[in-house]
Amino acid sequence: MWELEVSSSFSAAHRLCGYGQPCENVHGHNWKVVAVVRCEQLDAIGIGYDFKALRTRLREILATLDHHDLNATPPFDAVNPSAENLARWVFERLAEKLADSPARVARILVRENDDSGATYSP
Repeated sequence: MWELEVSSSFSAAHRLCGYGQPCENVHGHNWKVVAVVRCEQLDAIGIGYDFKALRTRLREILATLDHHDLNATPPFDAVNPSAENLARWVFERLAEKLADSPARVARILVRENDDSGATYSP
């Protein structure tokens, strides 16, 4: 089994509803997202899944969030846009994009900053 990793980033504002702390106020992050996929086999030239193709798919997903108010962007208009919920959402979108490929999403890490992040894996 091989695990392949790519990362990308986006900038967006959010607020954590019901949090009762300063993060309940609108604020922004330069979010970093790390995607890890697994491949059971390599192709004829020794590649499990092309890094460039994987990064492109991740960036397509993140582009829908970039420079948005996450609280006004579905599904986060109904679900708190926490790092945890963002990680699950990105996981699900990337899994859809890779459904017809030999790669399977293993986990997604979403970082709000260098010190804080959340990982989702099923």
